[in-house]
Amino acid sequence: MPSRRHPRIDQLTLTGTLMAAVYLIVCLFYRRGSSVYSHATREVFAWFFCIALLVLYWRGYQQLKRDDHPRLRIIVYFAIVFALFTFLTVPFHSTDVFGYVNRGWQQVHYGQNPYVYHLNDIPNWRADPMLREHWIYNPNPYGFLFTLLARLLARLSGGNWWAALAMFKAVNLIMFAAIGWILWQASTRVSYLKPELALYLFLWSPLILLHHIANGHNDLLVGFFVVLAAYLAITERFFWIVPALVAATLLKFAPVLLIPPALFFVIKKAGWKTAILSSLVGLMLAAAIAFPYLRDWQVLRLADMQDNATLIDNSLHSFLIHIFENLARVVKSLAPFHDSVNGAIKFALRGGLIVFLLYQWLRVPRNFSAEDFNVKAVLILFVLICVASSKFNAWYMGMILPAALLLYEDYWLRRLVVLISATELLSLTFFKQAYMLNYFALILIPTWIVWRQRMKTAHRNLEAET
Repeated sequence: MPSRRHPRIDQLTLTGTLMAAVYLIVCLFYRRGSSVYSHATREVFAWFFCIALLVLYWRGYQQLKRDDHPRLRIIVYFAIVFALFTFLTVPFHSTDVFGYVNRGWQQVHYGQNPYVYHLNDIPNWRADPMLREHWIYNPNPYGFLFTLLARLLARLSGGNWWAALAMFKAVNLIMFAAIGWILWQASTRVSYLKPELALYLFLWSPLILLHHIANGHNDLLVGFFVVLAAYLAITERFFWIVPALVAATLLKFAPVLLIPPALFFVIKKAGWKTAILSSLVGLMLAAAIAFPYLRDWQVLRLADMQDNATLIDNSLHSFLIHIFENLARVVKSLAPFHDSVNGAIKFALRGGLIVFLLYQWLRVPRNFSAEDFNVKAVLILFVLICVASSKFNAWYMGMILPAALLLYEDYWLRRLVVLISATELLSLTFFKQAYMLNYFALILIPTWIVWRQRMKTAHRNLEAET
């Protein structure tokens, strides 16, 4: 009898199937939360799924780069499966989403302004099933738009904590899909991007799926408005760029630094009138959203908010000061200089950021293209979040990655953001608490790899020219 030839299994389909299996295992493992397991068990399991997902993510990327066949359906179908499994996963690494529910319920049920009152100010708050012990001694650290959203979702939950949690995660799912749509629409309009590759790098990103869908971090909302601004620039809808960035700023405050270059870009492309009217719309949007909270401006806990924003955690600042502290344990005479060294690091990072921002804001290319604007936006966010800020968390990359995927595929900054977004998945392991090793392994080493590749490419180009 003639032998039957089995159809060849599509390699990207196989990779997607294996990734889906890993996400399903994660979902089932944490079905009762993470506290039911010992620290050692959680750590071993975290290393298993992080390494598995990173290897598969890299494998899929290489397969997609080599293959010229259409893969859009496979990418989208598996992204839906991944998103479903991670949506059903109980938050296991961070309780920030519990804090979102707290801030919403604090407004709806107790009528309190979360920028004025701590959760601990609510009498007998532990008896309320809608409240969890998360940042109970801090004022709300988020922007006015997100605080308003938290209020809306808490009201819609009807006082059911699980319903509130599901709605916060559902908002992230909507943002996940919306960013995917924007990446596809934007990348099909330019000649320097492979749309399927940009879509894959976002929709299949383990960091996005685990930190933002499974654990529910809100940075994806900021990433949506930043990439929306880039899309509006590419499609020449200049009027709405500033309002989009104002909305991003009202979620978390970092994107306010993108508004000056956005204004210059709009002036260059559409003139002063459009820029002024666009800014007025942005100001009215900000005023309408902020007004309910700023009515109590005299008693806002600004000092507490500033303290939270300048915490030293997993950042370049943290890396440098921990080096000094470890050195001071060996050389005891250095210990009295701790505060001076810490102050010098703060001054250098913040002063450097100011100089960098002035350079980026004032250095406007003669032909200020949409690509130039997006490079500036991504670079400013990257330097602020990954270099100058005293506090860094892996999920902050959700603000940067979507817009970075609209940069030239071989551009060093795009490659660096993608690589850091991959390595930062290891923040789900003990790396999160390894203060010096964290920044060194997850940011400095990827930076060195990209820099080295860039130097090699420049050297080859120089040899070719000579």
